[in-house]
Amino acid sequence: MVPFLIFCLSLVWGSFLNVVAHRLIVGLSIITPRSHCICCKEIIAWYDNIPLLSWIILRGRCRRCSTTISLLYPFIELTALTILALYYYVPHSYFFGYLILFSALIVSIRTDLEHMLIASTICFYPIPVAWILSYNKLLPITFFQSILGTALGYGLLWSIAYLYHFTTKRDGMGEGDFDLMALIGAFTGIEGAIYTLFIASWIGSIIGIIYLLLYKQSKECRLPFAPFLSYGAIIYIFFQKSIHTWLTGL
Repeated sequence: MVPFLIFCLSLVWGSFLNVVAHRLIVGLSIITPRSHCICCKEIIAWYDNIPLLSWIILRGRCRRCSTTISLLYPFIELTALTILALYYYVPHSYFFGYLILFSALIVSIRTDLEHMLIASTICFYPIPVAWILSYNKLLPITFFQSILGTALGYGLLWSIAYLYHFTTKRDGMGEGDFDLMALIGAFTGIEGAIYTLFIASWIGSIIGIIYLLLYKQSKECRLPFAPFLSYGAIIYIFFQKSIHTWLTGL
């Protein structure tokens, strides 16, 4: 019963994060108005607003005007199921802190995929929370590691972007990516920031190559980096012990 309840709550939380992400970017209040179709403006009934299930039943279309409902909605709701894994995987004393981080990461994934933007508020506001949690031993890093992780996370990505711009005279990343790395560093420390960037770079390179091969796009095509950073951080949090063991054996 408990796993099913956490499963449902994770989907509901993912649905809420969809609302937060969309409204942050378009400048609407998170509370009002009620959820509605962006095309016909019809208020969405509760039975058409059940996470994941309603999208499947409606076949990804609005009941009234048949406008396509973005695949991002079920995708983000499914991504929120990482919270279910988080509940069972990490010590419960760390759950609240990681819930805040995962929520911010999921919102950033949605906004970057949809608009190539990352809301600075969703990155900056949780950082002091990470410092407080680490100080009170509610994260598996010290307060000092959290502070340094914040600085290194931002500075590391900023340095890479600066060198890229200096050598190519083109922008390779947006400032939102720096903010997101600062957030990740605040919750995971120096080590987490470094490993997250390493994992994200590998994932991004693989996806980028596949994208170029499939769509024959030019080398100027841009891919949002926030999803790679976010999934890199999630992978690090879930598999950091295995990563340490693997690196120790090298």
